[in-house]
Amino acid sequence: MAYEKLFEPGRIGGLTIRNRAVMSPMGTDLADIRGNATPRLIAYYTERAKGGIGLIINEYTGVDDVDSIPTQHNLRMAQDYNVQEAEELTRSVHAYGAKIFAQLHHGGATSKSAFTGRQNLSPSGVPMAPGGEVPREMTLEDIKRVQEKFIAAAVRCKKAGYDGVELHGAHSYLIAQFFSKYYNRRTDAYGGTLENRCRFIDEIIAGIRAKLGRYPISVRICGDEMTDEPGFLTLEDGLEIGRHLEAQGIDCINISNGSSWNGNANCEPFSYTPGWKKHVAKAFKEALSIPVIATNTIKDPDFAESLLEEGVSDFVALGRSQFADPEFMNKAKAGRPETIRQCIGCMYCRERLLGNAMPVECSLNPRLGREYRYRWQDLQKNGNGRPVVVVGGGPGGLECAVILAKRGFDVTLMEKASALGGTLNIAKLPPHKANLQGVTDVLALEARELGVTVQLNTEATPETVAALHPVGVFLAAGAPPVVPKSIPGIDKAVLAEDVILGKAPCTGKVVLVGIGLTGLECAEMILEQGHRLAMMEMNPTVGQGIFGVVFNDIYSRIKPYDPEVYTSHKLAAVTDTGVTVEDMATGETKTIAADTVVLAMGTHSQEAMEASYRAAGLNAILVGSAETPGRIAGATRDGFEKAWGFEAE
Repeated sequence: MAYEKLFEPGRIGGLTIRNRAVMSPMGTDLADIRGNATPRLIAYYTERAKGGIGLIINEYTGVDDVDSIPTQHNLRMAQDYNVQEAEELTRSVHAYGAKIFAQLHHGGATSKSAFTGRQNLSPSGVPMAPGGEVPREMTLEDIKRVQEKFIAAAVRCKKAGYDGVELHGAHSYLIAQFFSKYYNRRTDAYGGTLENRCRFIDEIIAGIRAKLGRYPISVRICGDEMTDEPGFLTLEDGLEIGRHLEAQGIDCINISNGSSWNGNANCEPFSYTPGWKKHVAKAFKEALSIPVIATNTIKDPDFAESLLEEGVSDFVALGRSQFADPEFMNKAKAGRPETIRQCIGCMYCRERLLGNAMPVECSLNPRLGREYRYRWQDLQKNGNGRPVVVVGGGPGGLECAVILAKRGFDVTLMEKASALGGTLNIAKLPPHKANLQGVTDVLALEARELGVTVQLNTEATPETVAALHPVGVFLAAGAPPVVPKSIPGIDKAVLAEDVILGKAPCTGKVVLVGIGLTGLECAEMILEQGHRLAMMEMNPTVGQGIFGVVFNDIYSRIKPYDPEVYTSHKLAAVTDTGVTVEDMATGETKTIAADTVVLAMGTHSQEAMEASYRAAGLNAILVGSAETPGRIAGATRDGFEKAWGFEAE
């Protein structure tokens, strides 16, 4: 069998796990307002169990609904009424052969006082970041009360059928705050020495053992907080804590990294190389005798196998890989890794949760969090060989074609370029974006195996499409760039996409108009080529609307070049020597000298295209960016939904 190490059974305490893959705990915001597991949440986890994962450690599960409410829809085991739905969750997971732990959590100073109406708790009253909300230092009574809540939650978990619990001691949450020399400045028995800083969790572990005996206990810690500030944990500190916890009799340790100041070390964007932090996990594996679980930006089973062969950890933790493709393990077991939809590190899942307080979604998996609604067994397979046409081979068009083919339609996909991918063929070219080719590859493979007819180098027109007599035409032709013809001299400028493609080489000093995501990626390329750069934007800030993690990652590579930046300025004219711009606050105009002017002013939809097809009597439907310019997530979701719900007129 392929991947012998990955599919070797493993043990945690007295529990046998069917393979060495563990689903990392990741927030979803799919619970109800009281913290109960909803049918939506249960379907989400059941899909991963069905997909072959060995052990699920579910998302952070609150033990306290009075002093710790990080989000309004976080899963909890804080009350007896949380047990009933949790039992349905564990039984659904067990039905497909997986084991499941609950990750018990208290936010401490990271809680939201806006939700609790109370001042947050912490070991020493230290804000999570300078200038942040000041929490209340816990009294000894507070400590005992919260410890009892952890123990009571563990008892509920066993009653609900969980196979074990994990104590969340990572990412600057309450237990991690006690571990920390920065956050824990107590001078009593719970602060100072390593033993004192671990006393809070030690007493929780002892309390669970007293109630539940050898019930499996995992602890998640940050092996290295990778935060350049005195008091945050180093790898040496993490190893000391790990050795101490092993001596307390825990059954396994789950290694993450980072802190509240450095979330990228925990959930990294696309620019990070898989395995960049494996030295941390390996240090724990060499230092401890208990099983080590560890995340390592694992995107494919070959890399997972290599980590196990190298002895980096005993179990590999699959995080966002389980968002992108719940069938990851089944596909690996079948020897078909090329069919796995691999996470691209775009951070859309985090943007939904942390940026917008909305349920998790994924750019590559439109069903994520909606498995309860879009059940494969409910897909209407009523195509009956009737012809449909998809115009455009980008992610939205390919996803649309795949679902239509699954429904039994005879699908023809027309793409005017010589290769599939659409705008991904541009997006993959800036630094650190090459993994986007994998999106095209896997979607194209799915389409091909489902019998979709792909016509490359084919310019679709209402006439050529009508000749196929389709019952539906899905216009997934992307969104053309905005080029305002009303601006004098605009034809002297070049498009950012042509710069990225190498069709329009820059010379001398460059002015970039538009500093959104495409503009910033183009700017990075221009600067790496050695050009001086001025960037201008109508919005008051650079990168407005871009999720902070992604913006900070890209801009950290742009800022050292010190480009000129003009925000709240609009383009008035393009001249032979540069541009004329208007200060939107004062109305004053100024000139910026440039040899090359590059436009990254956004895109527009394709309503005119839709109208032309409808005028020809075709049942035309806009898909993805052709209707609403956006990103991969919007394109794949729209293609999926419109193909799923399509009914021929």
